[in-house]
Amino acid sequence: MRIALDGMGGDHAPQQTVKGAVEFVRDRAYSDHKVVLVGEPAALEAELRKYSYDSDRIDLVPASQVVAMDEKPARIVKTKPDSSLVKAVTLVRDKQADGIVSAGSTGALLAASLFLLKRIPGVRRPAICPYLPSESGGFVICDAGANVDVRPSHLVQFALMASAYSQHLFGLPSPRIGLLNIGTEATKGNEITVAAHKLLREGFENFVGNVEARDLFNDVADVVVCDGFVGNILVKFGEGLVRHLVNWGKDTLKKHPISMLSLPLMRPALKDLGHQLDHEETGGWPLLGLNGISIVCHGSSNAKAIKNALISATRCVTENLIESIASGIKEHLDLFKETNERET
Repeated sequence: MRIALDGMGGDHAPQQTVKGAVEFVRDRAYSDHKVVLVGEPAALEAELRKYSYDSDRIDLVPASQVVAMDEKPARIVKTKPDSSLVKAVTLVRDKQADGIVSAGSTGALLAASLFLLKRIPGVRRPAICPYLPSESGGFVICDAGANVDVRPSHLVQFALMASAYSQHLFGLPSPRIGLLNIGTEATKGNEITVAAHKLLREGFENFVGNVEARDLFNDVADVVVCDGFVGNILVKFGEGLVRHLVNWGKDTLKKHPISMLSLPLMRPALKDLGHQLDHEETGGWPLLGLNGISIVCHGSSNAKAIKNALISATRCVTENLIESIASGIKEHLDLFKETNERET
């Protein structure tokens, strides 16, 4: 298997992207896989020379341009066709790679992937599907930023696509689907969520109804569906809250010398908790609904996150995620037809 990696994407590229690629190929569990590192050759080669690795496992593809985080995503394919991001996606389109990983602009990766890879037949809107950890095992949320304005039919498809991903991520045969809302009653929310609730209730036996944000970490659902505006705010709020609580806890302990004495005893538990909450453990999130595996990472991703994103990409390919989504969409075509008639 060959996974394309945008070597110039992210706040810490190419240092951390290259290091992540090297750590991935060093891992014996993935000895049958290769990384196709795309970017400025001199910069990538300079970083690769810092490490000892099997050179047959990393191929270089030159790219003379870099996509900045503030560039307009819709024009990236036309304005920067030789960028590391666009060329990496092109490799997947041309069957020269099985998936693509990038820590560059999420909007640019979505636009390039949508333009070059196209959508799975029947999919109306691709969506971002991050994993949020919890004490009970965590859940995925869809959408988390790709679609600000949605229709009820889009939320239904988000539920389908995220369910397929959840099955691969958790091994659950029938993930519980919840609709993020301001109350648990079926009549709560705006017109879109009320209509989506009815459709989800009619179409899915594993739909648990509306879920409130305060209950998300109480194991109420395995898949949480919402529009991209709400989802993106929720995910970023959660990440910021975790960092705040960790720093707040450290500062509070420093104010109590006696409590500091117990810190060595607490360190194993705190380390384990930090491991579970670390977004770098997941590495990246899939852009669901595309006819190709496309994984987006945090812009601040380090080598550990890049490696884990590469692992996520290989799992999505190996476990036939696209085929699972396509099958689910096809199975529910009657529901989408009915939905379209209601919306019009």
